[in-house]
Amino acid sequence: MPEAAKKSDLSFSLRPIVLAGLFFAFLLLGVTAGFIVYQGNLQKRADEVQMIYKDLLDFRSTLTLIDQQLSVANSRPEVVEEVVRNTKLLQFRANNFQARAGKNNLPELASWMKSRHVDLERMLKDIEMKGGKAGTGISLMTLELDDVILQTAVDARLAIDRVYDVVQLFFLIVLAVFIVIIISAGWLLVSNYRQTVMPLNQLAKKLSMLNEELPESFHDTAEEVKKNIRPEEFSSDVNQITDSIVRFCQNIETKNKKLDELFIKDEKTNLYNYRHFKDHLIVDVARAKRFNDTVSLAMIDIDRFKAYNDANGHVAGDIVLEKMARIIREECRNSDIPARFGGEEFAVLFPRTGSGDAIEIVERLRNIIAAEPFYHEKELPGGQLTISAGIATFPADGVDWYSLINNADKALYHAKQTGRNRVVHFRSLELDESGQN
Repeated sequence: MPEAAKKSDLSFSLRPIVLAGLFFAFLLLGVTAGFIVYQGNLQKRADEVQMIYKDLLDFRSTLTLIDQQLSVANSRPEVVEEVVRNTKLLQFRANNFQARAGKNNLPELASWMKSRHVDLERMLKDIEMKGGKAGTGISLMTLELDDVILQTAVDARLAIDRVYDVVQLFFLIVLAVFIVIIISAGWLLVSNYRQTVMPLNQLAKKLSMLNEELPESFHDTAEEVKKNIRPEEFSSDVNQITDSIVRFCQNIETKNKKLDELFIKDEKTNLYNYRHFKDHLIVDVARAKRFNDTVSLAMIDIDRFKAYNDANGHVAGDIVLEKMARIIREECRNSDIPARFGGEEFAVLFPRTGSGDAIEIVERLRNIIAAEPFYHEKELPGGQLTISAGIATFPADGVDWYSLINNADKALYHAKQTGRNRVVHFRSLELDESGQN
């Protein structure tokens, strides 16, 4: 009887533990399934918003192209036809954007595209009736579109952040479930499942270190998991869980880096965009003021690029832009900030660099580009594609970042006006003016 009583007591004590284990197992399964579906929907929306952001950049390029084409439309009827085609394309894409924005909960984009569809329709009628002579208000539309693009970029970032938040919440739920299981049944399972419970506890501690404000922690967590949980010490099931979480953290880190690239790089040339360039310029000028240092800035423009585009088409022009950008990238130092300023104009920021070194670098760049063969460049006046550049140096040529850009631009304008294929320093203009006086 005593033995039977002991056996009965043991069965009674195991039953609630087994039931509790099954309950938590089904709970974890349900939470995991719900997370996979929900996280998949969030990731799908984040990818779609990023795609909308890229398509908006292309939309803006087409709008800028129409503006450029209208400047020559009066004398070239075929350009008017192309403008009409591009405008109809924008109408179609505006409808597409409106539908996609509504589907992905982007009300500002949907509203803007709806109103712009009407403007594009009015603009198309105006162009067809007057042969491209009527004003289209494209400049204002482009400025508004820049704001819409910026807001869409912010929405894309928020969508990615929401994916991160959901992942962290899921990890916390998993951690909580495991803790409850360990507390309720750990005393019975510790001797038989030591290779499972201990590594999962270690893994839970690493996952708790994730910080939504520091995306790098995904990388740190993955490295710590790989370092502390070695495959030869634990079961294959634990190793599979570890590998999956490491891959998951690495994928999130890779996507975060790609999104960062969208914010700071120009899509066509892979140089830094104007926003990133301006931020660095402001910081470097402030640092130079504080430490009594120098900063140089070069504004670079491709000579007769419009004539080349008109003669060879925009595809050939894009190839030239990409090739020029590659040469600029290769000739710049690691500390320099090469950027696409707009159109065929580039800018290079030289931190802690005097005028002499900046002139030497840009002169070398000018000579390399002049010697570089380009498609159909022989048909241009002079028989080659070249660049002109203007250089200004802080503090001698400007007291702040804004005046530094203006004075470098004045030097560039002088280089263009005095024969092109030249590098002009703003200080030389002041010396010329004082000599004339």
